[in-house]
Amino acid sequence: MDYDEFSNDNNPFAGSNHFYSNGISTTTEHVEPQDSNTSGASLGVQSVDSQPLVSHISAQTSDNTNVVITNYEVLRDFKNITTVYYKIEYMSNSVLRRYTDFVFLRSHLTKLFQAKVIPPIPEKHSLGRLIKNPFTYKSDTKIIYRRIRLLQYFLTELISDPEIRQAEVLVRFLEPSQRNWHQVVKSGHVASLSSKSVLLTSPRNPTIPNPYLVYLPIPPLGLATKYNSSLNSRIFVPLEKKTKLLLQRVQGLEQICKKLIKDFEKNRLAMVELGGFFNIFSILEDQQKYIEEFGNKIDLTFLNIEILTKSITVKIYEPLIILRLTLVAILRLLHYRKLKELQLSHLQEIIVKKQIRLKSLIERVTSEFKLYQVLHDNSVDSPSLNRAINELKMKKQKRKQLDESSLIIINEQLHKDNDDESFIRDHDNNSTLDKSNQGNWKTAIAGTSSSASSNKIHARSPSSHKSVSKLTPEELGSEISTARLELSEKLTPCFTNLMLDVKFISIEVEKNVNSQLAKVIQKLYDIMNDWQSVVFIEFAHSCLKIWGNDTCLS
Repeated sequence: MDYDEFSNDNNPFAGSNHFYSNGISTTTEHVEPQDSNTSGASLGVQSVDSQPLVSHISAQTSDNTNVVITNYEVLRDFKNITTVYYKIEYMSNSVLRRYTDFVFLRSHLTKLFQAKVIPPIPEKHSLGRLIKNPFTYKSDTKIIYRRIRLLQYFLTELISDPEIRQAEVLVRFLEPSQRNWHQVVKSGHVASLSSKSVLLTSPRNPTIPNPYLVYLPIPPLGLATKYNSSLNSRIFVPLEKKTKLLLQRVQGLEQICKKLIKDFEKNRLAMVELGGFFNIFSILEDQQKYIEEFGNKIDLTFLNIEILTKSITVKIYEPLIILRLTLVAILRLLHYRKLKELQLSHLQEIIVKKQIRLKSLIERVTSEFKLYQVLHDNSVDSPSLNRAINELKMKKQKRKQLDESSLIIINEQLHKDNDDESFIRDHDNNSTLDKSNQGNWKTAIAGTSSSASSNKIHARSPSSHKSVSKLTPEELGSEISTARLELSEKLTPCFTNLMLDVKFISIEVEKNVNSQLAKVIQKLYDIMNDWQSVVFIEFAHSCLKIWGNDTCLS
């Protein structure tokens, strides 16, 4: 007889239609109710909690707004690629959505509600899972059902927020008529908002166009780590430290829980093997009744361990994943608020530099105008001053002659070295392209293209790089008018709007982060309470029920 047959015989429910005939790792979605005489509870096996994850870590919404992911289907998407679709039921309607659709929905909501902590979604497949199972990582039922539970938590949290529930992108996401979500992504303000950087939108009204948003500068992102202000150090640095401390604790609990699940799984496999040995031993020995009864108790114990690992996964491990991802989202929100404040400081520096430049330009115009009046009137009685004025005239004439002669020499030299320069440009062409490619990641973070940034550079007046003393009268007048126009009609109104944005987002982020941290602490307390009063206690009671009346050892 094969060992697998002994292992199968070791299962007291094998050969029947009982729920535990094949263990609990199989799908239990469409199981028919069984007779109470063959139930696992009557034999001392704890029951599997069929409630979704959201019931353990989130408050239930009202019946008329309840959203449930009931099942999944494997279909082909618009690219003819086999993809897992999740079936969502909401308001008596059902719709199919992919995991990538959830990713885009959350990404859009973070740009639409920039001051809110958007609930997290399950992470993408890790590289280790991809290497370990390169062909079956997408069809792993354990991963699919875990995603169903975590995505349902995500949707339930969104529906529970009255403001997010009315968002157009969420309404269209849950509409059965919007079957091709790929087309929804490319249409309307959804596409326009998705293509913009959050630093180039207003957190108060991100979908409403504002002419002053064009002049918002992208601050150097590397300065964010060193940037600090009285507002940031007084309010948001303590919040960041508190969030990081909670994240450290949650990550530690998550690792312990993960190790605990692995240890229980090893223990379960050892119990399966031990039960098989007792099954063989009961055939070979005379007192097979008592040996078989003892083996059955071991079988029920390994089934309890299997149910325990599932209960730990659903009630402890997965809620800890949610808390970790929520804390990461809080840290990102705090970092974004800091970037907006850095953007305000960067814009203020630009305005101050413009004002200093304009002041120096006006001072030069004023001084030259006074000097022109003196030279034009020539009414100075002092001989020494007249002598100095004449020397100044001579110096101006000599400088003009020198400039003209130097221009002739430079033109001849440029004409002579024209071929050499063209050769050097051709030779360095490839290296220039490489340098431009290395800077693409910076423009991607900023949400702008390289062509747009280059247009801004070329749009600046060439005279703005020159020293004030070297400007011609025409350049002087042009730059003064340009600087006044930029300050009065562009930069100053932009600064006013950005200051209101920073004030708004600081107030809202502080309120929302404090609220979310309180929820995280409460959920962490509930998880610990579930471990003590539900998970471990149920396992202990079921094991005591199995081994309490142990007549086979008496």
